[in-house]
Amino acid sequence: MSASAIRPYGQLLGTLFPDMAARLAVRLATTPRRRRALAAVPPGAEPVTLRFGLAGLRWGDRGPRVLALHGWDGQAAQFAPLAERLCAAGFQVIALDGPAHGRSPGRRADPVAFSDALLESAPELGPLHGVIGHSMGGGAVMHALARGLCAERAVVVAAPSAYVDVLERIARSIGLPAAATARFVAWMERRTGVPAAQLDIAHFARDSGTPVLVVHDRGDRVVPFADGRRIAEIAGAALHATDGLGHARLLRDAGVAQTVLRFLRR
Repeated sequence: MSASAIRPYGQLLGTLFPDMAARLAVRLATTPRRRRALAAVPPGAEPVTLRFGLAGLRWGDRGPRVLALHGWDGQAAQFAPLAERLCAAGFQVIALDGPAHGRSPGRRADPVAFSDALLESAPELGPLHGVIGHSMGGGAVMHALARGLCAERAVVVAAPSAYVDVLERIARSIGLPAAATARFVAWMERRTGVPAAQLDIAHFARDSGTPVLVVHDRGDRVVPFADGRRIAEIAGAALHATDGLGHARLLRDAGVAQTVLRFLRR
């Protein structure tokens, strides 16, 4: 069920039955549309399945390893244009299908589950030269680094800086009133096991010491550019700002790929 289908009834349902509305919002926020058509395996990529069942794609079999994770409703194949360029430059890229996404198992997911996926995958893959996350995957990268993920460098692309803001955007998109929104946030905190306010760049950006590159488009309509700027400021990271690429086209842009490559080579 989509947010647009719920919105005409969100205000009324949230006012009369706030708990029911909050539970419906939780379901919407944790159930990806993974059963839509899976992307074909891109040329040059090899499907992989890791020890804990996560699926993904690999480009190259030698060179410094780079681990990549997509965002909500994404798939590993989204990284194909970027991975091909990195592979041609001598890197090996492993892009994960996040929990309940692509070919990975599960029915529900959240940012902490994405962060767990990175931490579970890293020991099996060996030393990581870099880690790249797009959108929610970028937030998961920052969270995983603070929890002990080891990588020489990290790139976060179009990532949100605070999970509370994400939840509030979801609540607004389905028209929830304040009381139902508060219950929704509380239910999400119960699910993730972490207070939503702690899933904020201010709480964990400085904990890893890993050099970070932030990539964000000024016209991003999914995650505001202010989020990327805030991540860069708090993490002391370089910010590569683009125009006209929006939220998803960043991963396909040759200029972005060149910037990422230069950063990884430093």
